[in-house]
Amino acid sequence: MCQVNEEDDEIFQALKSTINKTPTNRKCMSCDEDACVIVRIADPMCRKCFEEFFIHKFRSTLSKSNIFGRGEHVLIAYSGGPSSTALLHLIAEGLSVNARRRLQFQAHVAFIDESSLYPDAIDIREKVIDRITNQLHYPLHIVSIDDNLDNDNTLKKLLFQQTKSLTAREELIRRRKLKLLFDIAIREKCTKLITGDNCTKLAAQILSDMAQGKGAHVALECNLTDTTNDLVTIVRPFREIMSKEIAMYNRLNSIESLQNIDISTMSGIQSSIFKLSETLVNDLQRQFPSTVSTIFRTSDKLEKNLKSERCDLCCYPLDLDEDQSLLSDQDRIKLIHQLFDTRSDSNDPVHVCYACRRLLRDVQPNLQSNQE
Repeated sequence: MCQVNEEDDEIFQALKSTINKTPTNRKCMSCDEDACVIVRIADPMCRKCFEEFFIHKFRSTLSKSNIFGRGEHVLIAYSGGPSSTALLHLIAEGLSVNARRRLQFQAHVAFIDESSLYPDAIDIREKVIDRITNQLHYPLHIVSIDDNLDNDNTLKKLLFQQTKSLTAREELIRRRKLKLLFDIAIREKCTKLITGDNCTKLAAQILSDMAQGKGAHVALECNLTDTTNDLVTIVRPFREIMSKEIAMYNRLNSIESLQNIDISTMSGIQSSIFKLSETLVNDLQRQFPSTVSTIFRTSDKLEKNLKSERCDLCCYPLDLDEDQSLLSDQDRIKLIHQLFDTRSDSNDPVHVCYACRRLLRDVQPNLQSNQE
């Protein structure tokens, strides 16, 4: 689920001159009209051709596997960032009665409110309600990231007092948000969960996951459809669209995202593994335009040799033997049951994959007992 951050702002600022001022020496590669955007170095396009190109990529990705059934209830993950805002705009147009090839599913929207984690965050809840409920008239489900947690065991305390690194905090938030989205989807009987993950973000996530020992799962995390959860399938319709193309589409159509902060806002490039990977991908992409697609396509070819049992923290298949994946620390077992586990029987043994075992090393679940 994408957030507005410094990188997004830089993209928007860089695009202003490209979009508002037509290049005098470039013609559209498709129709020979004056170009107003340059997707890649050799791909200048006029506004009409770019929008057709962008919408075609989005719609063709959805139609490849005939993913959605008629009348199926589908949950859209909305964060207010550029990608999820563009996603919502495209889906709204696809569901309208005037759409040429109308989408046939029933849309629900979910928003995970993270304001309890950041005292300086701007409360965008009212803006989200106005956009989704009043303008689009879709069912909206807002859940706090601290949902169902008691006052003594808040996620904020876990992240800022008991977790050592920003990398671990980012991963815990990512897993917690996905768990809450699954809970909403199951409660509302939605069988699909649509996210705004674009290929630029996925390429950075692939490198970050591999650096954190999650290489066995990268092929699953960038697929168009992800069956991590047995009841809800994740769908990524932006998996072949870059963040630059999304920023161009938003600017051309005056689509405003909601400004918000996340755990890594205002942090340095080397503050976490994901931030470092994201910076590396963006820097290489500027010099070598095929960087993102190369990383992305390579991950699709990785072999999947995984077990049928799933990790109780990230829900992905285990990549360790049963005795190696078994978690024995009672404090960490309690943490997983409280924040991430969806099973009804809390007495069952807890198994985690290699990456999640490494992640838990950065977490001190019982800070008080450790101080004693």
